[in-house]
Amino acid sequence: MFLRMLNDDQKRSLLVIAFQLVQTDHSISEKEDALLDEVINGLRTDIPVTPQQLYERPSLTIFDTRPVRVAVMLEILTLAVGDNRFPAAESKMVSALAKELGFSADDLAWMTSWAGRSAALLDEAQQRMADSA
Repeated sequence: MFLRMLNDDQKRSLLVIAFQLVQTDHSISEKEDALLDEVINGLRTDIPVTPQQLYERPSLTIFDTRPVRVAVMLEILTLAVGDNRFPAAESKMVSALAKELGFSADDLAWMTSWAGRSAALLDEAQQRMADSA
């Protein structure tokens, strides 16, 4: 949704964070897998990421402006809550990420709420599409 705001290095870091997020609870739902595919497809670029990079901690300093940091958090939170589950392991990772990016608890609460509403709207749209088929 906000991926166009990111440069290639930021996209690479977002991809690594997204991959690590879906791995945290050792269970990837079909919906979570589909949402991760949407993030990957939304990057609209062939960003080389090695298997080793997927397991390394990306530098967060690459997210150098508030709009970019908000965009990253909204993308990650949409992925985290988009499958209508938010396991403790994912919640812990997201909270740590928000703190490292300089967000307050109020910022995180707003972004989590936004992601939940966004996910609900996506579910509604997908249901409408299925109903008309």
